[in-house]
Amino acid sequence: MTDVSADQIARELRLSPEQMLTLRALQARMLRHDWEQERKGDARKKKQDRLQRFVAAGIDEVLASDALAASLVEELTAFAHGHFLDQLNGLTTLAPILAEKVGTRSASVVILAELITFSPWSDGTTWCSGVRKTALHTAAQDLTALRSTDLDAMSTEFESLMKALRRKSIKWGRVAAVSVIGVGAGALTAGWAAAPIGAAIGGTMGLTGAAAVSAGLAMLGGGSLAAGGFGVAGGTLLLTGVGGLAGAGVAAAGVRYSPLGSQAIASEAVKLDLVARMVLADAPDRDEKMRRVVESLQERLNDVTNRIGLLVETINTLKQEKAATTAENTELRARVRDLEAELTETKQAQTTLELVRERLPEKIDA
Repeated sequence: MTDVSADQIARELRLSPEQMLTLRALQARMLRHDWEQERKGDARKKKQDRLQRFVAAGIDEVLASDALAASLVEELTAFAHGHFLDQLNGLTTLAPILAEKVGTRSASVVILAELITFSPWSDGTTWCSGVRKTALHTAAQDLTALRSTDLDAMSTEFESLMKALRRKSIKWGRVAAVSVIGVGAGALTAGWAAAPIGAAIGGTMGLTGAAAVSAGLAMLGGGSLAAGGFGVAGGTLLLTGVGGLAGAGVAAAGVRYSPLGSQAIASEAVKLDLVARMVLADAPDRDEKMRRVVESLQERLNDVTNRIGLLVETINTLKQEKAATTAENTELRARVRDLEAELTETKQAQTTLELVRERLPEKIDA
């Protein structure tokens, strides 16, 4: 039996810079259609603001790669510093052209999984009726390497997962938000703008400089599934953020914690479920690859479970310290609140991983 590593699976599924640009262009087109259909003034303004930030960040993300074709770099640069509508028109015009060039089904499935799980709206805004379904259908047609049944099969599996998560009181919109926060998170393992992204995430933890970069990258671990986020350095599947952050010492003085790492793990696990069913099931060594996926999900689940234990222990210790102080300790209370928020999100990540692991068979019947 051939031993399949997580790194090998990651290499097969990782999007190239041009394919990552394809994904951003298709996402921008989805957002644009929804924004144009929005009739409520307040919601329309919120969606325009989000769309404007998304387009600018998406262009900057891809231009940060030194592996993009010179012709595309020139085309992007031409409208990168223009007006918002110029940027939007330029990016969305590229969407069908680039989608048709995605030559492999595996890359097309990864892109489609990102689009199906895309949940960009917040602040009370939602997709306009029918826009998301229509946009997904158009994207699936543009991605000519897909099979005619791929969209329906992946949508059915996604809805089934969403129902299972809702029964566990987990809201997908909140989990999926990590895929939209600072678009560049998906580029970490591809090596694009890793330091600035790490610093930005580390900054939310109250850190600066090299410490912020290290902690930020540890939290996000291998990056998104689209960027081959199986943990290239460690050879493990998906994000290693929970274990990496725990290793930094949960009781480190002055560190503010964020649930972002746990949300990312949950979000990428759902995408992995979709991709594994569509791509790995067709691989010549499919049983070995599926076994490795399930094993790696169990490894991530173990990391999350250990993190929960550490969080509970630390919260109890801090509460005891707070109870022992005679004066109100504002900083201590804030730390307890942050850790309790992370505990909630980590438990949801644990539940999501358990659901995905249970749904994915280690062996696929022929």
